[in-house]
Amino acid sequence: MAKRDVWVRVRNDLVRGDTVLGVTVSDPPYDYETFKIMLKVTGHRDPLWLDSGIYDDGQGAGRERVDALADSFVDTLARGAAMPSGALIRFGSDEDDSGWALSSLG
Repeated sequence: MAKRDVWVRVRNDLVRGDTVLGVTVSDPPYDYETFKIMLKVTGHRDPLWLDSGIYDDGQGAGRERVDALADSFVDTLARGAAMPSGALIRFGSDEDDSGWALSSLG
């Protein structure tokens, strides 16, 4: 496998890392909704989204946490691309371990 073989699990979709064009964080319209991390992917008309599990606390801390998750995605994608055997990236939304999981392929 080549270095470019990085795959990203987005809910029910599995997309190549090199097709991710952008990462955006949504603003929840209601207090009871969580922030969504949206990925713009080549070949998908609509953005693919992940539920971050983080609520807007009205103080800005929730927004900072979800922005950090979006930044962490970019870092994880770069680390996966550097792995010689390729990688699979998925979002783990456990309460204790919320973040991106990186697994080596092969």
